[in-house]
Amino acid sequence: MKGAPYLERGLMVAVVMGCSTALPLFSQSDAASAPAMDSKNQQVGGTVASSPEPHAAPVPEPRRVRQPLQEYFTVFDPQRQGMQTGAAKFNPFVTYTHLGTDFGFIGTGQEGISSEHGAVVVSIPPGYWAGMWHGLAGMGVDLDSQLDFRACYPPFMNTHFQPKIVGLEVRAKGNGVVKVEIKGSDQAALWSSPFDLNTPTMRTQVEPLDPGQIGKAKFLNWVAESGTQVTLDSISFIVQAPPIPFDEYVFLTSYAKLARCFSLRTAYVRDRAHIRDGHFDNVPASGIFAMCTAVAAQMGVVDQKFARDLVARVNDNIQRLETSHGLLPHFVKKHENGHYGIVPGTEYSSVDTSIYYHAMLVAAEILQDQAMKDQLTTQLREIKLNEILVDGEGYIRHGVREDRVTPLRAVWRDWGGETALVLAMANMTAQPPPMKMNTEARVYDGTGFIVEIQSLFYPDFDSPVPDAVSRQNWPAARTKMLKLQREYFPRTWPDSAAARHQFYGLSAGEARHGNGYMVGGVDLPQQTIIHPHYVLLSATTEPDSHRVYDTLRKMEQEQLFPPWGMVENFSKDMDEYLPMLGALNAGFECAGAYHLMAKHRNAQNLIYEASRRNADLRRGARVFYPEPSSVESGAAAASSTGMSLTVR
Repeated sequence: MKGAPYLERGLMVAVVMGCSTALPLFSQSDAASAPAMDSKNQQVGGTVASSPEPHAAPVPEPRRVRQPLQEYFTVFDPQRQGMQTGAAKFNPFVTYTHLGTDFGFIGTGQEGISSEHGAVVVSIPPGYWAGMWHGLAGMGVDLDSQLDFRACYPPFMNTHFQPKIVGLEVRAKGNGVVKVEIKGSDQAALWSSPFDLNTPTMRTQVEPLDPGQIGKAKFLNWVAESGTQVTLDSISFIVQAPPIPFDEYVFLTSYAKLARCFSLRTAYVRDRAHIRDGHFDNVPASGIFAMCTAVAAQMGVVDQKFARDLVARVNDNIQRLETSHGLLPHFVKKHENGHYGIVPGTEYSSVDTSIYYHAMLVAAEILQDQAMKDQLTTQLREIKLNEILVDGEGYIRHGVREDRVTPLRAVWRDWGGETALVLAMANMTAQPPPMKMNTEARVYDGTGFIVEIQSLFYPDFDSPVPDAVSRQNWPAARTKMLKLQREYFPRTWPDSAAARHQFYGLSAGEARHGNGYMVGGVDLPQQTIIHPHYVLLSATTEPDSHRVYDTLRKMEQEQLFPPWGMVENFSKDMDEYLPMLGALNAGFECAGAYHLMAKHRNAQNLIYEASRRNADLRRGARVFYPEPSSVESGAAAASSTGMSLTVR
């Protein structure tokens, strides 16, 4: 993998069961002179603790982990081959830091910076200097967005759950001095250190950082002076996470990833963390963030007032949007007139409207916000699934083009969770259309998320009773999918790293290098790209939560689940990965992480309890389960048992 696993970099994932203080990976006395690693593949001793027994009191696990600021395969256009110079233009949509920020070049000798084979090659001619700047929070021009080294997750997350940054790692080779500086928004230097290089092979150097001394910072810059000849592989932070149980850490990390896509300024969720506010915002992801924030408030991760205010602001935004027959746009932007509206070339989407309202109904129910529930009910009743949005055979269309008139030709016919959510929403409208979908439990291309997305919001699809629309046993179909997902790489690519580590996740998301959208699945041949959000999405289907957490621990060891959140995708041989912080999959991961934690602890599931209580969500569920299912009828008993996940 580009960027060796933690254990191969001299930095263990430090975990001590039952310990209340973090285990240092380097001491203050010797970190400044920490020996350079002589190989990217050197193994360092240390073990990762196993998961606790289910239903036992969760045990805190202090940990120090590596978070790349930038591994330099994301610097230049990945579609171009060979040497690329720093003076070349690059596409900011696919070039960004691992923190979800932007970067750029500085100095008089920028032509001396180039990229080759995933590293930055620095060759500064006499009389010149050059380097790179990296934003640490938000876009570089957003000077009010800063990274607090004392509490490095988004600032609305409470102190108890905040990690801090305690070290800096530089991996490079060559000859010369590279000076690294951490600066504030005013360009004042908060910390600096020279890294003296004199090695023909890649070596890792680590310096301690005092988060209290640095405080809030905006940029990390490095500068190479005249005559420097070096190759930079990566710059990373060492993060000390709070001492919390691993299942809670998985939720916390997933929530923080999604939260970085949220703008406090606009109250929209950006489609990707590294794009500007108001340029490409994601409506369904905004709803999922509201739901996850409502859950986080009950856990004490954020304040109750913040959650209630956020839900109100998000829906206020949505109410101001122009719709088509009540359907919401999938993506919105701020137009020249100052108002938000649909992104040109995108659609008013039935499934994305459904995801938004399902998530918001859950959020309002968790927060016991009756006024918000009433608003959402009114908005749902205004959706008109008339002859324009229902085809001649009675299937609901995918939506309407940006002109708000022309219906999309595709319809929700295929069996799966997306169709189920559209039908559930349809039953919440004032005049529901006929409820139709395919009756064969065949998931399109065997794509993982399709059979699980409905269970982000409904416990009902855990019932083995055949549903009233397709007459299918949903748990059986989900279990079959999980089995096929786990078998795919051992069967198709038995010598691959994915097969060796038992990784899985043929689903949908960003394509290789982030260039476009791709759909993978177990029914497609020769698949090589894994979207690991499926690991968390399918967690409620897996009967053994230990097994899922073991997979997540292995992902953490292999640098696929760093403190800034799960990677978007990685290759079957784990020689490439995409560190993009994408909002929708982050939402799937966060909600899935919560369901997994509730199941692991045999605890009250706030999302499912809200789903059982909410009148509109019950209308949606009754499309498939007209009679109270065993899942629904057992709600009262379930709500009074198990370990609490609410605020301590």
